[in-house]
Amino acid sequence: MAIKIYKVIQTMLLAVTVSLILGLGFLIVILDINPYVIVSGSMEPELPVGSVCLVDCQQKEPEVGDIISYKAQDAIITHRVIEKTDDGYITKGDSNSVADPGIVKPKQIFGTVICCIPKVGYVIMFLRTIKGIVLTITGAICFGLLEKLIECRKE
Repeated sequence: MAIKIYKVIQTMLLAVTVSLILGLGFLIVILDINPYVIVSGSMEPELPVGSVCLVDCQQKEPEVGDIISYKAQDAIITHRVIEKTDDGYITKGDSNSVADPGIVKPKQIFGTVICCIPKVGYVIMFLRTIKGIVLTITGAICFGLLEKLIECRKE
């Protein structure tokens, strides 16, 4: 009985993992859509901290009101376009009181945000930490050992 339950869980986890990897690969490679984690509250409530926003990297000519992701120094910023000029774009976070300093040049833009998935970014941020990596590896090892234990007990 325990081995059947284990096999069902194992199959479900494998199916979910493969689906996520294939889906993410499809988005990135075929559709040129990249995910970015929102780490500051500058775009709340539209893009809450811990969300993952999907950015269409083919949409690099935004209109006023669009939310874009762009490179500024060593950071990726996701803010709303509030004005279009001959030199580029003026942006501002929705919850910021003033516009961002400087003009965003077209070559800095990664693309335009098409949607936001709340809270998923927290999982991604955790998995990027040492604790998250160790926990993931430990969980995988324990899951494998559990399978061996169930098989040994069955015999």
